[in-house]
Amino acid sequence: MRAAPSRRALLGAGGSLLLSGAAGGAVGLGVRRSSASPVDPDRPLRIAYLPITDAAPLLVAHARGLFAEEGVEVDEPVRLRSWASMGETLLGGSVDLVHLLFPMALQMRLDLGADIRVLGANHVDGSALTLGRDVPEVGALAGRTIGIPAWYSIHNVIVQQMLRAEGLTPVVRRTASRDRGEVTLVPMAPSDMIPALDAGSIGGYTVADPFNAMAEGKGIGTIGRYLGDVWRSHPCCVTVATGGLLRRPPEQIQGVANALVRAQQACREDREAVAAELSGRYLPQPLPAITAALGRPDAGHAHVAHPDWHGETIDFTPVLRPGFTTRLVEEMRSTLLDAPLGALDRLDAEDAHGLVVDDGALRDAARRLDPSALTGLDDPEEISP
Repeated sequence: MRAAPSRRALLGAGGSLLLSGAAGGAVGLGVRRSSASPVDPDRPLRIAYLPITDAAPLLVAHARGLFAEEGVEVDEPVRLRSWASMGETLLGGSVDLVHLLFPMALQMRLDLGADIRVLGANHVDGSALTLGRDVPEVGALAGRTIGIPAWYSIHNVIVQQMLRAEGLTPVVRRTASRDRGEVTLVPMAPSDMIPALDAGSIGGYTVADPFNAMAEGKGIGTIGRYLGDVWRSHPCCVTVATGGLLRRPPEQIQGVANALVRAQQACREDREAVAAELSGRYLPQPLPAITAALGRPDAGHAHVAHPDWHGETIDFTPVLRPGFTTRLVEEMRSTLLDAPLGALDRLDAEDAHGLVVDDGALRDAARRLDPSALTGLDDPEEISP
């Protein structure tokens, strides 16, 4: 029997998951049921999250008692600081339900053999590239460093598309050369990005809100471009369940799905109230930043190439497009990473969705509660950096 990945196997490359074939093995690894803890269907579910607006559906479902209304008892969600700590927490089996960067979920499942599955999408868009006070545009990043939340993030994929479109070259583990048009990428916890930008140690960062809205509100930086203006309606975080949750009675899994679909509707339709609910209890950022992140009227000063995409607006949807998963795996193969791509470099990209995503419960909930969420799932992906 294969042992669970160690902490050392998880952490590396600047605080991100160490993604190596040696850590995980082959594609399609079986779930380690024999080493899993016995399932207690009466134990309250444990949720973990990062303090970003991407977590809104999980937090709103808890705040409004939607889990309880669906017959699922849930503990107070636990706030974590970084994606690396989220990965550790998931593999340690101490939580049941989280929001997670989709590329990280793919890697954990397919390369590390983690006992997790993606239940569905958490949200689309909601991230940006924020530039420092002395960086007027993306092209001026030559010779500078920018922060990314993790190597295995949609942020890393899209920001590299943006840099290359400007004739810039992403590099890792060395000082960028301005003459050669290089930009150094460094993984950072979201909470470290604003002070680093303010101090001038980085020239920009790409991350989820409200950290972009906070930089503008504090006068520390400006949003250069929204990532949704590069990859139309891209899912960023997904909802991930551990095997312990998936082995619970089906009615509990369906109850979780129902609560999440209802919460996503609330996040779309009641944004000001949701911002107020998140502020203080769940998110430490100022209410104006959270409100701005959830309800932007327009793109402000950011460069916009596709105004009809409304890439500045975070949206919430429960179902993942299978074509997005395929395209994401393909794009990751041309993305600079500070670690081997592992299993994601070997599998047929079209197989990834079925190997990682188990969205039957969320699709059923959407059919009953939010049928519009099932439209456009076969639309082609649009990327235009």
